[in-house]
Amino acid sequence: MKIWMWIIFGCLLLPSYAGAQRQAEYNRRGDEAMKRNDYRDAKMWYEEGVSYCDQYSIHQLTEIWLKDETMHVSMRTVMSKCLNCLNEYATERDTSAIQKLILYYTQGIGTTENRTTAGYWRKQLEDIRRSNALPPTLPKKPKEPMRFFAGYDFSLLAPYGIRVGGINNLIGWYVKLHSNLSFQAHNEECRVDGNRFVIENMQQYYGPTGRTKANVMMGSAGIMLKTVENLYTSLGAGYWQRNVLREYEIVNDEGIRQSTGWAKDRDASKKGLKIDLDATYFLKNKRFYVSGGCSAFNFKYFYPNAGVGMVF
Repeated sequence: MKIWMWIIFGCLLLPSYAGAQRQAEYNRRGDEAMKRNDYRDAKMWYEEGVSYCDQYSIHQLTEIWLKDETMHVSMRTVMSKCLNCLNEYATERDTSAIQKLILYYTQGIGTTENRTTAGYWRKQLEDIRRSNALPPTLPKKPKEPMRFFAGYDFSLLAPYGIRVGGINNLIGWYVKLHSNLSFQAHNEECRVDGNRFVIENMQQYYGPTGRTKANVMMGSAGIMLKTVENLYTSLGAGYWQRNVLREYEIVNDEGIRQSTGWAKDRDASKKGLKIDLDATYFLKNKRFYVSGGCSAFNFKYFYPNAGVGMVF
């Protein structure tokens, strides 16, 4: 039952925000193409933004038009769409859009040259500046939304783990849950005093069978900070417990086993504070990540951990 609870909990934390992230995706891909001077690929990505009248996409397409005349023929349709978007923004007194309209009508971008219309918008721009006494607004690149990730996380103390979280271009967060998938119940508590196995308040004859088990569960959460490109350092804290169980048997007066049970070793069992220090590297395509680090338990025990996962 507990295993299913873990699986359900992990699934609930996997967000599906692909639609919201799409708007930042086409601008990011377009910027990457611009860095390579691949204007055709950049135009393809920014053109998707024009369908949303994204001002950043329109600004970048205008830059391509001005830089590479060989692109003019293939860009006439999309620049006409840009012009329509700019007219909509201009009716809302957007000074950045009006400045571009002046450029479009002066140089015939997305339309034929029309000095009269350019002069009209130039006058509108002067009137708006005079009334507002504010500098023109510049198009801003949309902020990158948080991207979510999930994956498998391994620890020597508890090898079965899940890690989920989210990042943007500067900061992020994570949650980690681990277990060794041992959920053995116990009905007594014991201690080992030298070579003696002691269960207090038990009246029957008993003794250890020599079998032991450990139930390990731990969880933590923390923040992630970008240190260099694609690399995030994380620091977190949480709780852990490791219950050591020893099997015992109950015998009758003739020494014949009657039953067995499990007792928790109070001295060997531990619990307390867990501290994480990890590094997470997101691969260049930002679809996968690898992580590694170390966890301190009660500032006394130290165990390494590692993980892999996907970014959504």
